[in-house]
Amino acid sequence: MEDKGTSNLTPAQRGAYRWGLIVAAVGLILLLWPGLERWHMAGPANTGHEEIECDTCHVDAEGNAVGQTFANLGFALGIRDEPVHFVFAPAGNQQCLDCHEHEDDRHPVARFLDPRFAEARASIAPQFCVSCHLQHQGVRVTAAGTDFCHNCHADTEVEDDPVDVPHETLIADGRWETCLQCHDFHGNHERETPTRMSERLDLAQIRDYFAGGESPYGYRRLTVMQTMKTESDKGEDDDE
Repeated sequence: MEDKGTSNLTPAQRGAYRWGLIVAAVGLILLLWPGLERWHMAGPANTGHEEIECDTCHVDAEGNAVGQTFANLGFALGIRDEPVHFVFAPAGNQQCLDCHEHEDDRHPVARFLDPRFAEARASIAPQFCVSCHLQHQGVRVTAAGTDFCHNCHADTEVEDDPVDVPHETLIADGRWETCLQCHDFHGNHERETPTRMSERLDLAQIRDYFAGGESPYGYRRLTVMQTMKTESDKGEDDDE
């Protein structure tokens, strides 16, 4: 016996449904095909990450793609309370530190776990790399503004202050944007901190750097992973 719901469809409608299912199946296959992960990236890769494969930073999400798809459909329909990660799980601090950790970091994420930084954690969550470097935004730094230093340094005192405009004055005047004009936040670059305000960087240079432009802070120091790669490449050259 022919299903009434199906018998009411015209040949054109049936053809449209068939093509719709074919297109959906092809789309799902392309979405899940190994090597095509960039087709469903959350956004453009951040500066310096353009050539990095997805699984370098992302571990597999719990379950499989079929189960994840149905779980997220259930969330969309209100059957589930929360969505699940699809194919890959989000990257966390450890994935960032695997490549970017270095012993001379002036603001390592672990430092912000200190109880004295509780207010800063509540305000800007500096204990997470992605609070300043949210990924898939196509830039280098995503933190809003350049004056976030006040969250930790409002009571900073500098003995024998070498700057021609003392830090005490800058703090009292709320000139927090000047911090990054003189200081390299992580200490990633070979840079001598200026002692004259006239020598500080222009804010436009810093904003351009945040957006992915050239560094105004000088030559970049090599991270542990970069150093290992450099030494490996050198070894290969020596073997030739």
